[in-house]
Amino acid sequence: MEGPEKSRRSPHDEVRLKLPCEIVTEQLLPLMRKALVEELVVNRGVSQLQAAKIVGVTQPAVSSYLHSQPRTREELRGVTKIEALAKNLSEDWMSGRLSETDAIRRVCGLCIELRTYGPICAIHHDGYEELPINCAVCIDDLSNFKQRSREDAEIIDGVRQAVSLIDRCRELASLIPEIGMNITYGKPEADTVNDVVGIPGRIHPIGGYPRSSRPPEFGGSSHVARATLTMMHLEPTLRSSLSLKYDTEAIKICEELGLVVSHFDRRDEPPDVRSTEGETIPWGIRKAHSTMKEPPTVIYDLGGIGKEPMIFLFGTNPIEVAQKAVEIARRYSKRAN
Repeated sequence: MEGPEKSRRSPHDEVRLKLPCEIVTEQLLPLMRKALVEELVVNRGVSQLQAAKIVGVTQPAVSSYLHSQPRTREELRGVTKIEALAKNLSEDWMSGRLSETDAIRRVCGLCIELRTYGPICAIHHDGYEELPINCAVCIDDLSNFKQRSREDAEIIDGVRQAVSLIDRCRELASLIPEIGMNITYGKPEADTVNDVVGIPGRIHPIGGYPRSSRPPEFGGSSHVARATLTMMHLEPTLRSSLSLKYDTEAIKICEELGLVVSHFDRRDEPPDVRSTEGETIPWGIRKAHSTMKEPPTVIYDLGGIGKEPMIFLFGTNPIEVAQKAVEIARRYSKRAN
């Protein structure tokens, strides 16, 4: 016969509050910090003291990460995206492109990804058999926000990876316009420049290499973003563009590479377009597009009084566009020499 205390127990007495965030704190963060510390100290020669400041831990903690293995589950130790994130963060920190906001966004983005039917979800489920598999209870209320954030992060990261390619190509420095180069990537439903990722302050030649002023962000471009938006309205798959210095030799190289080349001349610009700020580029892209049977992937602007002539490269994503620019620049450099 049960005693009075036992009989008064309710099903709620069995509730245990073990949150997925605890798994993140106890297992994911130590593993992520170890990967970042190893990337900074071992692969990039950063001192342990400096690495401690970057990662936000003490110098003894850095030493511990270097010489011991965090007590993490096998599911997490096998996630290659953790090491990839550490490598990308350290690379951007070394080049001066990493902001605290960008670092937080990318770390939190990976966390959300790993707890969305991923290893964190699996580890948490082990202790809560009553939860349905792939419950996503911890993020259900944020599902729409999560999806938007994940898509936005992927767009920003695409530009970041493209900038990394550009930064390593010394030859591209000679094809940067006087006003600077920019590379952009629009959301699929982009309608304004705030829906397009670009580089605030543009990319300029520094020390003989292209260097971005700041990390990519939405609304980071106006001039090149307008070219992207206009092309997207005409050809929705062409969501990325990059600006190069106008040069007839560069145009020849584009044609040799099999790119579809078109152009516009500001002397043909209607008076109402000329008198409206920001309308020239959209008008020019539309005009250059209308003269071609195939969608142009290169459009050059012949410029005008006080307006620098320029080449716009277009592609489906920024990696593709950056690779085109690198190939053009390398061929251009060989001919110049």
